[in-house]
Amino acid sequence: MQAPPGREAMTRDQDTIVQRAHDLLQAAGATREPVSLVDVVSTLNLSLIRAAREPFQSEAALIPLGDSHAIVLRGTGDERRRRFTIAHEIGHFVLHSSRAAPERGGPVNQAGRAQEREADVFAAELLMPEHLVRQAVLEVGADTACLASRFEVSEQAMSVRLRRLGLAERQSELLPPSRDAL
Repeated sequence: MQAPPGREAMTRDQDTIVQRAHDLLQAAGATREPVSLVDVVSTLNLSLIRAAREPFQSEAALIPLGDSHAIVLRGTGDERRRRFTIAHEIGHFVLHSSRAAPERGGPVNQAGRAQEREADVFAAELLMPEHLVRQAVLEVGADTACLASRFEVSEQAMSVRLRRLGLAERQSELLPPSRDAL
């Protein structure tokens, strides 16, 4: 069966997105979990602002601020979910900085949905780099709650990451053989 039109490009794009996240992790000196978003934001010369009054409908927005940009966070919420939101907005900055403008709500077109998916892929790779997730699974197994705590992300985000990496179903393939199997 042939991939749908444009699917090949999406795969290449995902490889590029993953590489950009890895490059940023390296530049920020993030070599272990949990990834310090303070270091990442600092590396990019971004500001984090908590808004008392929100000029937008989503949890956060990337907006121009002086010579750089700011991630404006709306209200309060679960810190692990907020970390993913911040990483998502960092993804927009790295991948789509020309689109940085306050969100106004309303319908999102197909290109906008693609950018949202790309920012999600970037955020997952930034907070849960594949090599660190695989190492953690080898050490503690594919326990979603334990891994989510270790990476300081929501259980939902970790569950999705494990499924996308093929680790939720094939944990036994990653573990060393037991002595009984020898």
